[in-house]
Amino acid sequence: MKCKWQKFSLFVSAAVLCLLLGACSGDTPWRFDPGAPDKPVALTATAESGQVSLSWPSANNAAAYYVYFSTSPNVSTSIGNRVATVVGTSYIQTGLTNGTTCYFVITSVNSNSESAASNQVSTVPALPGPYAQGDMTGSWNFNILVSGAGAGWLRGTLSVDGSGAVTFSSFLDSAGNSLPPVALFPVLLMNSNGQVRNVNAGVPSFQGVMAASRKMIVGNVSPGIGSYGMVVLQKQVPGVAFSPGDLQGFGNTGGGGRRFIYNQISSGSSQEWEYASGQLGKDQKTQYTAISAPSNPVTPGDKASILNITADGIVTESRTAALPQPAVVIDRGVMSADKSVIIGTATDTSGANPKYVLRIYQLVNIVSSDPNTFSQADLAGTYDLRKLTGGVSILSASGTVMIDALGVATYSAYADSNGTVTLPAGLTLAMDASGNLINAADASFQGKLSYFKDMFVATGTDSPGTYSLSIALKR
Repeated sequence: MKCKWQKFSLFVSAAVLCLLLGACSGDTPWRFDPGAPDKPVALTATAESGQVSLSWPSANNAAAYYVYFSTSPNVSTSIGNRVATVVGTSYIQTGLTNGTTCYFVITSVNSNSESAASNQVSTVPALPGPYAQGDMTGSWNFNILVSGAGAGWLRGTLSVDGSGAVTFSSFLDSAGNSLPPVALFPVLLMNSNGQVRNVNAGVPSFQGVMAASRKMIVGNVSPGIGSYGMVVLQKQVPGVAFSPGDLQGFGNTGGGGRRFIYNQISSGSSQEWEYASGQLGKDQKTQYTAISAPSNPVTPGDKASILNITADGIVTESRTAALPQPAVVIDRGVMSADKSVIIGTATDTSGANPKYVLRIYQLVNIVSSDPNTFSQADLAGTYDLRKLTGGVSILSASGTVMIDALGVATYSAYADSNGTVTLPAGLTLAMDASGNLINAADASFQGKLSYFKDMFVATGTDSPGTYSLSIALKR
């Protein structure tokens, strides 16, 4: 009886993959047997607090990969839990217990069969120690939006050595300059609390904070009188490879489209926030379900743009022929190493004068039939917040926000570029099962808790004509 059930289970799995890959379609060459997939090799694992990141090279004939997990050694396809079906070549398992050894293997799968298991890897999730300057060492992608005088964007890639000295390997700004300002990041120095600055002494023009994951830095920059900017740096993690599968939907049998939320703020000729929700299909084309902004933008048409990605995680968006067209597409964005966030900048030339945007995509589901859900308690914690406002009042701000299990948020520290240190009034945030945040007392507030529940991004109208974007990193 057990043998018959295993055969039936294998048949069902093959049938599902057949549908996912179009293997049973009469108008595609994949209706022919693709042959058995190769066994995956060189699986690696990296532990963090409560999670493990897996990566591996692609295997021949693999249409997808099954991930198996156990807290006991000798994990296999029969001894272990199959926790994910992955189209790409990396995966992050969350919800793990710090201090408990975790074991993983993967297999390749296509409409023909499932391969033998890869090498087993094991690692122990643990809380990170104090921040150290060594956490800065490596290569970082950065995006900056400046409001006020000299409005525009800056972006590129830099590396930081052990002493904090910065070397730029690429740079471009919205004016077309390819050389960075001398005072932008001469050094990047960090203290044991994760606070980052760009000078050895004196008042820094950049002040930021590093995420607990050590893979993101968010901060404010003051490039000149009357200029304020939001800065996001994303670390390049060796061994993490990106593929088109990281931007593709999963089909009807795999959970539908790859859903996204984005928050955006603009500077230049038009200063406002924008918020949108939608999904990416298997063709990587966008389908918006909602878009809002003070200017009441027209919702882009179905499949009006397409997102593509390079092996090093650079994302580009381009328009298709579908109408209505999006007002702006992100010509260069960066996907995070955990593949849940894309941050990019662009210039909107649809009006008489250019508008510059910083957009932050957050993916709601990143694996097939994604089991990740959110509860109100996931929002609880202490956050380091950075904020940029535009419109009638242009300023940058930083603060510390504490959120309890009921969503009540209170500030314990605050300072802005106008010299204000008075703590803002508290607010109460509610969250749905997808991590979307609302403030019942402020209809303009729209936010999203990140997939890994360690960051939230929000936009809103602070006062008539004043618009803001906030990024908050959980400690």
